[in-house]
Amino acid sequence: MADKNRKRDKIFMDLKQLQYFVVCAQTGSFSDAAKNLYSTQPSVSKVIKGLEDTLGMQLFERLPRGIRLTVQGHKMYEYASKIINEVNVLENMASSGMTKWIRISLNPSSWFANQFVDFYNETYEKKYHFQVTTAGVQSVMERVRDYMDDIGFVYILSQQKENFLYELSKNKMHFEPIYETDVMLYPGGLTELYNSGKERAELEDLEGIRFIQNYQDEFFDIGAVKEDAFQWKDIDISVLTNSDYIMEKMLKNSKVANISGSYLSENKEGTTPGIPLDLGDSKVIFGFILHKGEAMDESVAELVEFLKSRLPKH
Repeated sequence: MADKNRKRDKIFMDLKQLQYFVVCAQTGSFSDAAKNLYSTQPSVSKVIKGLEDTLGMQLFERLPRGIRLTVQGHKMYEYASKIINEVNVLENMASSGMTKWIRISLNPSSWFANQFVDFYNETYEKKYHFQVTTAGVQSVMERVRDYMDDIGFVYILSQQKENFLYELSKNKMHFEPIYETDVMLYPGGLTELYNSGKERAELEDLEGIRFIQNYQDEFFDIGAVKEDAFQWKDIDISVLTNSDYIMEKMLKNSKVANISGSYLSENKEGTTPGIPLDLGDSKVIFGFILHKGEAMDESVAELVEFLKSRLPKH
Protein backbone atom coordinates (compact mmCIF):
# COMPACT_ATOMS: atom_id res chain seq x y z
CA MET A 1 0.00 0.00 0.00
CA ALA A 2 2.86 2.37 0.86
CA ASP A 3 4.41 1.86 -2.59
CA LYS A 4 1.07 2.63 -4.23
CA ASN A 5 0.73 5.88 -2.26
CA ARG A 6 4.26 6.94 -3.21
CA LYS A 7 3.39 6.30 -6.84
CA ARG A 8 0.37 8.57 -6.54
CA ASP A 9 2.53 11.30 -5.01
CA LYS A 10 4.83 11.22 -8.01
CA ILE A 11 2.08 12.26 -10.39
CA PHE A 12 0.56 14.93 -8.16
CA MET A 13 0.77 18.41 -9.70
CA ASP A 14 -0.71 21.67 -8.48
CA LEU A 15 -2.09 24.48 -10.62
CA LYS A 16 0.77 26.78 -9.68
CA GLN A 17 3.26 24.38 -11.27
CA LEU A 18 1.20 24.13 -14.45
CA GLN A 19 0.72 27.91 -14.61
CA TYR A 20 4.46 28.52 -14.20
CA PHE A 21 5.24 25.86 -16.80
CA VAL A 22 2.88 27.38 -19.40
CA VAL A 23 4.22 30.92 -18.89
CA CYS A 24 7.82 29.68 -19.13
CA ALA A 25 7.01 27.86 -22.37
CA GLN A 26 5.37 30.97 -23.83
CA THR A 27 8.16 33.38 -22.85
CA GLY A 28 11.12 31.09 -23.46
CA SER A 29 12.85 32.45 -20.37
CA PHE A 30 12.67 31.87 -16.61
CA SER A 31 13.46 35.54 -15.97
CA ASP A 32 10.78 36.82 -18.37
CA ALA A 33 8.30 34.34 -16.90
CA ALA A 34 9.13 35.62 -13.43
CA LYS A 35 8.23 39.17 -14.49
CA ASN A 36 4.88 38.02 -15.90
CA LEU A 37 4.18 35.98 -12.76
CA TYR A 38 5.30 38.72 -10.33
CA SER A 39 7.83 36.28 -8.92
CA THR A 40 11.61 35.82 -9.01
CA GLN A 41 13.77 33.84 -11.40
CA PRO A 42 15.05 31.44 -8.67
CA SER A 43 11.49 30.81 -7.49
CA VAL A 44 10.30 30.04 -11.04
CA SER A 45 13.28 27.73 -11.64
CA LYS A 46 12.53 25.91 -8.38
CA VAL A 47 8.86 25.37 -9.30
CA ILE A 48 9.77 24.02 -12.76
CA LYS A 49 12.45 21.73 -11.27
CA GLY A 50 9.84 20.43 -8.82
CA LEU A 51 7.42 19.73 -11.67
CA GLU A 52 10.12 17.91 -13.66
CA ASP A 53 11.00 15.81 -10.59
CA THR A 54 7.32 14.99 -10.04
CA LEU A 55 6.85 13.88 -13.65
CA GLY A 56 10.23 12.20 -13.93
CA MET A 57 11.01 13.97 -17.20
CA GLN A 58 12.90 17.02 -18.46
CA LEU A 59 10.49 19.64 -19.78
CA PHE A 60 12.97 22.34 -20.84
CA GLU A 61 16.42 22.46 -22.36
CA ARG A 62 18.48 25.09 -20.53
CA LEU A 63 20.27 27.24 -23.14
CA PRO A 64 22.84 30.06 -22.80
CA ARG A 65 20.05 32.48 -23.68
CA GLY A 66 16.76 31.21 -22.36
CA ILE A 67 15.00 27.86 -22.47
CA ARG A 68 13.12 25.73 -24.98
CA LEU A 69 10.70 22.85 -24.67
CA THR A 70 11.94 19.30 -25.03
CA VAL A 71 9.94 16.80 -27.10
CA GLN A 72 8.22 15.65 -23.90
CA GLY A 73 7.78 19.30 -22.87
CA HIS A 74 5.88 20.06 -26.10
CA LYS A 75 3.45 17.24 -25.36
CA MET A 76 3.07 18.40 -21.79
CA TYR A 77 2.47 21.98 -22.95
CA GLU A 78 -0.41 20.88 -25.17
CA TYR A 79 -2.32 19.48 -22.18
CA ALA A 80 -1.18 22.05 -19.60
CA SER A 81 -2.37 24.96 -21.78
CA LYS A 82 -5.80 23.44 -22.05
CA ILE A 83 -6.01 22.86 -18.30
CA ILE A 84 -4.93 26.42 -17.43
CA ASN A 85 -7.35 27.98 -19.89
CA GLU A 86 -10.21 25.84 -18.64
CA VAL A 87 -9.36 26.93 -15.09
CA ASN A 88 -9.54 30.55 -16.27
CA VAL A 89 -12.99 29.85 -17.69
CA LEU A 90 -14.08 28.36 -14.37
CA GLU A 91 -12.76 31.41 -12.53
CA ASN A 92 -14.72 33.68 -14.86
CA MET A 93 -17.83 31.62 -14.20
CA ALA A 94 -17.26 31.86 -10.46
CA SER A 95 -16.87 35.64 -10.57
CA SER A 96 -19.58 36.33 -13.16
CA GLY A 97 -22.15 33.60 -12.58
CA MET A 98 -22.97 31.76 -15.81
CA THR A 99 -21.53 34.43 -18.10
CA LYS A 100 -20.88 33.03 -21.57
CA TRP A 101 -17.49 34.02 -22.98
CA ILE A 102 -16.68 33.74 -26.69
CA ARG A 103 -12.94 33.99 -27.33
CA ILE A 104 -11.96 34.97 -30.87
CA SER A 105 -8.67 35.67 -32.62
CA LEU A 106 -8.45 36.97 -36.18
CA ASN A 107 -6.36 38.69 -38.79
CA PRO A 108 -7.00 42.46 -38.77
CA SER A 109 -10.09 43.19 -40.91
CA SER A 110 -12.40 46.19 -41.10
CA TRP A 111 -15.05 43.94 -42.63
CA PHE A 112 -14.94 41.60 -39.64
CA ALA A 113 -15.04 44.55 -37.23
CA ASN A 114 -18.26 45.80 -38.81
CA GLN A 115 -19.85 42.35 -38.68
CA PHE A 116 -18.78 41.88 -35.07
CA VAL A 117 -20.53 45.09 -34.02
CA ASP A 118 -23.72 43.94 -35.74
CA PHE A 119 -23.47 40.47 -34.17
CA TYR A 120 -22.99 41.99 -30.72
CA ASN A 121 -26.07 44.14 -31.17
CA GLU A 122 -28.13 41.26 -32.54
CA THR A 123 -27.23 38.96 -29.62
CA TYR A 124 -27.26 41.67 -26.94
CA GLU A 125 -30.08 40.07 -24.94
CA LYS A 126 -28.16 36.79 -24.71
CA LYS A 127 -25.51 38.58 -22.62
CA TYR A 128 -22.54 37.04 -24.40
CA HIS A 129 -19.14 38.30 -23.34
CA PHE A 130 -16.34 38.50 -25.90
CA GLN A 131 -12.57 38.42 -25.94
CA VAL A 132 -11.30 39.55 -29.37
CA THR A 133 -7.60 39.48 -30.34
CA THR A 134 -6.10 40.53 -33.69
CA ALA A 135 -2.89 38.81 -34.80
CA GLY A 136 -1.10 37.23 -37.77
CA VAL A 137 -2.01 33.79 -39.03
CA GLN A 138 0.76 32.02 -37.11
CA SER A 139 -0.28 33.66 -33.84
CA VAL A 140 -3.95 32.86 -34.45
CA MET A 141 -3.00 29.21 -35.03
CA GLU A 142 -1.03 29.13 -31.79
CA ARG A 143 -3.78 30.79 -29.75
CA VAL A 144 -6.37 28.26 -30.94
CA ARG A 145 -3.92 25.38 -30.49
CA ASP A 146 -3.24 26.43 -26.91
CA TYR A 147 -6.96 26.85 -26.10
CA MET A 148 -6.52 30.57 -25.54
CA ASP A 149 -9.31 31.13 -28.07
CA ASP A 150 -12.36 29.13 -29.13
CA ILE A 151 -11.98 29.94 -32.82
CA GLY A 152 -9.57 31.75 -35.13
CA PHE A 153 -10.48 33.56 -38.36
CA VAL A 154 -7.75 33.96 -40.98
CA TYR A 155 -7.09 35.04 -44.55
CA ILE A 156 -4.53 33.07 -46.57
CA LEU A 157 -3.32 33.10 -50.15
CA SER A 158 -4.29 30.02 -52.13
CA GLN A 159 -0.59 29.38 -52.87
CA GLN A 160 0.04 28.96 -49.14
CA LYS A 161 -2.92 26.68 -48.48
CA GLU A 162 -1.02 23.38 -48.71
CA ASN A 163 1.70 24.47 -46.25
CA PHE A 164 -0.92 26.04 -44.00
CA LEU A 165 -3.00 22.85 -43.82
CA TYR A 166 0.13 20.83 -43.10
CA GLU A 167 0.97 23.06 -40.12
CA LEU A 168 -2.57 22.72 -38.82
CA SER A 169 -2.59 18.92 -39.12
CA LYS A 170 0.62 18.70 -37.09
CA ASN A 171 -1.18 20.50 -34.28
CA LYS A 172 -4.44 18.52 -34.55
CA MET A 173 -6.45 21.41 -35.97
CA HIS A 174 -8.40 21.92 -39.14
CA PHE A 175 -9.37 24.83 -41.38
CA GLU A 176 -12.81 25.38 -42.83
CA PRO A 177 -12.83 27.86 -45.74
CA ILE A 178 -16.03 29.88 -46.03
CA TYR A 179 -15.22 32.44 -48.73
CA GLU A 180 -12.83 32.93 -51.63
CA THR A 181 -12.11 36.27 -53.25
CA ASP A 182 -9.82 37.93 -55.79
CA VAL A 183 -6.57 39.57 -54.82
CA MET A 184 -7.21 43.32 -55.04
CA LEU A 185 -5.10 46.45 -55.36
CA TYR A 186 -6.29 49.48 -53.39
CA PRO A 187 -4.50 52.64 -54.60
CA GLY A 188 -4.18 55.38 -52.00
CA GLY A 189 -5.81 58.76 -52.58
CA LEU A 190 -2.54 60.44 -53.62
CA THR A 191 -1.29 57.75 -56.01
CA GLU A 192 -1.50 58.03 -59.80
CA LEU A 193 -3.70 54.93 -59.93
CA TYR A 194 -6.36 56.54 -57.74
CA ASN A 195 -9.50 57.06 -59.86
CA SER A 196 -7.53 55.97 -62.92
CA GLY A 197 -10.47 53.98 -64.25
CA LYS A 198 -8.36 50.84 -64.70
CA GLU A 199 -10.44 47.69 -64.68
CA ARG A 200 -7.51 45.39 -63.98
CA ALA A 201 -3.99 45.91 -62.66
CA GLU A 202 -0.82 44.09 -63.74
CA LEU A 203 2.39 43.52 -61.81
CA GLU A 204 4.06 46.26 -63.88
CA ASP A 205 1.57 48.77 -62.45
CA LEU A 206 3.06 48.21 -58.99
CA GLU A 207 6.52 49.47 -59.87
CA GLY A 208 7.46 52.62 -57.97
CA ILE A 209 4.51 52.34 -55.56
CA ARG A 210 5.01 52.01 -51.82
CA PHE A 211 2.65 49.77 -49.86
CA ILE A 212 0.97 49.58 -46.48
CA GLN A 213 0.10 46.05 -45.40
CA ASN A 214 -1.24 44.24 -42.38
CA TYR A 215 1.93 42.86 -40.81
CA GLN A 216 3.60 40.13 -42.78
CA ASP A 217 2.69 36.58 -42.17
CA GLU A 218 4.04 33.19 -43.23
CA PHE A 219 0.79 32.27 -44.96
CA PHE A 220 0.07 35.63 -46.60
CA ASP A 221 3.66 36.21 -47.54
CA ILE A 222 4.26 39.37 -49.57
CA GLY A 223 7.79 39.64 -50.88
CA ALA A 224 8.58 36.10 -49.73
CA VAL A 225 12.06 34.73 -50.32
CA LYS A 226 11.23 31.03 -49.98
CA GLU A 227 10.92 29.15 -53.23
CA ASP A 228 7.64 27.50 -52.31
CA ALA A 229 6.01 30.79 -51.21
CA PHE A 230 4.19 33.17 -53.48
CA GLN A 231 6.39 36.09 -54.58
CA TRP A 232 5.65 39.60 -55.86
CA LYS A 233 8.56 41.29 -57.53
CA ASP A 234 9.89 44.61 -56.26
CA ILE A 235 7.14 45.22 -53.73
CA ASP A 236 8.18 48.11 -51.46
CA ILE A 237 6.31 47.68 -48.19
CA SER A 238 6.98 50.90 -46.30
CA VAL A 239 4.40 50.46 -43.53
CA LEU A 240 3.39 47.31 -41.64
CA THR A 241 0.50 47.63 -39.20
CA ASN A 242 -2.25 45.66 -37.47
CA SER A 243 -4.42 48.78 -37.25
CA ASP A 244 -7.19 49.21 -39.80
CA TYR A 245 -7.54 52.80 -38.59
CA ILE A 246 -3.92 53.54 -39.58
CA MET A 247 -4.52 51.65 -42.84
CA GLU A 248 -7.51 53.79 -43.81
CA LYS A 249 -5.86 57.06 -42.81
CA MET A 250 -2.72 56.26 -44.82
CA LEU A 251 -4.68 55.20 -47.89
CA LYS A 252 -6.73 58.37 -47.76
CA ASN A 253 -3.92 60.84 -47.20
CA SER A 254 -0.64 59.46 -48.58
CA LYS A 255 1.06 57.88 -51.58
CA VAL A 256 0.69 54.26 -50.51
CA ALA A 257 -1.39 51.37 -51.81
CA ASN A 258 -2.58 48.11 -50.31
CA ILE A 259 -2.96 44.58 -51.62
CA SER A 260 -5.57 42.35 -49.97
CA GLY A 261 -8.89 40.67 -50.66
CA SER A 262 -12.06 42.20 -52.07
CA TYR A 263 -13.79 41.62 -48.72
CA LEU A 264 -12.35 44.96 -47.59
CA SER A 265 -13.53 47.05 -50.54
CA GLU A 266 -16.46 48.65 -48.70
CA ASN A 267 -14.20 49.80 -45.87
CA LYS A 268 -11.17 51.33 -47.55
CA GLU A 269 -12.31 54.95 -47.46
CA GLY A 270 -10.47 57.36 -49.72
CA THR A 271 -9.61 54.69 -52.28
CA THR A 272 -11.17 53.33 -55.43
CA PRO A 273 -13.46 50.33 -54.83
CA GLY A 274 -10.41 48.18 -55.57
CA ILE A 275 -8.80 46.99 -58.79
CA PRO A 276 -8.46 43.24 -59.39
CA LEU A 277 -4.75 42.37 -59.51
CA ASP A 278 -3.76 39.87 -62.19
CA LEU A 279 -1.83 37.15 -60.37
CA GLY A 280 -2.99 34.16 -62.39
CA ASP A 281 -5.27 31.89 -60.38
CA SER A 282 -4.23 33.38 -57.02
CA LYS A 283 -7.08 33.85 -54.54
CA VAL A 284 -7.51 35.01 -50.97
CA ILE A 285 -9.29 32.41 -48.81
CA PHE A 286 -11.19 33.39 -45.66
CA GLY A 287 -12.08 30.74 -43.11
CA PHE A 288 -11.73 29.60 -39.52
CA ILE A 289 -9.50 27.33 -37.42
CA LEU A 290 -10.77 24.85 -34.84
CA HIS A 291 -9.43 21.82 -32.99
CA LYS A 292 -9.92 18.66 -35.00
CA GLY A 293 -12.71 16.42 -33.76
CA GLU A 294 -14.05 18.85 -31.16
CA ALA A 295 -17.63 20.08 -31.39
CA MET A 296 -18.15 23.78 -31.96
CA ASP A 297 -19.87 25.56 -29.09
CA GLU A 298 -23.41 26.70 -29.92
CA SER A 299 -22.55 30.39 -29.46
CA VAL A 300 -19.46 30.09 -31.68
CA ALA A 301 -21.52 28.30 -34.33
CA GLU A 302 -24.01 31.16 -34.15
CA LEU A 303 -21.22 33.65 -34.88
CA VAL A 304 -19.97 31.58 -37.83
CA GLU A 305 -23.43 31.34 -39.38
CA PHE A 306 -23.90 35.09 -38.89
CA LEU A 307 -20.64 35.82 -40.74
CA LYS A 308 -21.56 33.45 -43.56
CA SER A 309 -24.86 35.28 -44.00
CA ARG A 310 -22.98 38.58 -44.35
CA LEU A 311 -20.48 37.46 -46.97
CA PRO A 312 -21.17 38.53 -50.58
CA LYS A 313 -22.93 35.95 -52.70
CA HIS A 314 -20.92 34.61 -55.63
